Amino acid sequence: MFSYERPIAQQTAIIANQNRDPKKQKKAFSFEDFSFYMPRDARNLPSGSYGAAAVMLLKEKRFPSWALFCYKDLVASARPSYEPELPALIAEDCILLHPTKVAGGWKGMMIAMESASDQKRVFTDGKGGSFVLNVPYVETKFVAEEDVTLQQ
Repeated sequence: MFSYERPIAQQTAIIANQNRDPKKQKKAFSFEDFSFYMPRDARNLPSGSYGAAAVMLLKEKRFPSWALFCYKDLVASARPSYEPELPALIAEDCILLHPTKVAGGWKGMMIAMESASDQKRVFTDGKGGSFVLNVPYVETKFVAEEDVTLQQ
């Protein structure tokens, strides 16, 4: 049913983009910004557990500033009452949010810089543990992908 509001939401986004100051707001509006009845699962948002892990890192002041490009979507999707036991594994240019141990590595939401592409990185868990993991190929300057497995 929310698709009925799409034409008006698109028109509103066009008007908002015509009137926005590109120096103050670099990101253009999309129709999703004005779709009030769109269900959460139809939006392109990360899983709630990944959002909760990001919020926990932000509270602990361990969320790297270079990864803030995906902050808005992570916070919007966060499950408010969920606190993960292990919020993230963090390296200098790569984060694995809400990691879970799998055969041969760790699985979670990878936020990475291009410099980590096809490299081995030392990840810390914030509790004194460290792991050497292989970061897969990163196609762009920054990337955020869900359900990525980093191999040991």
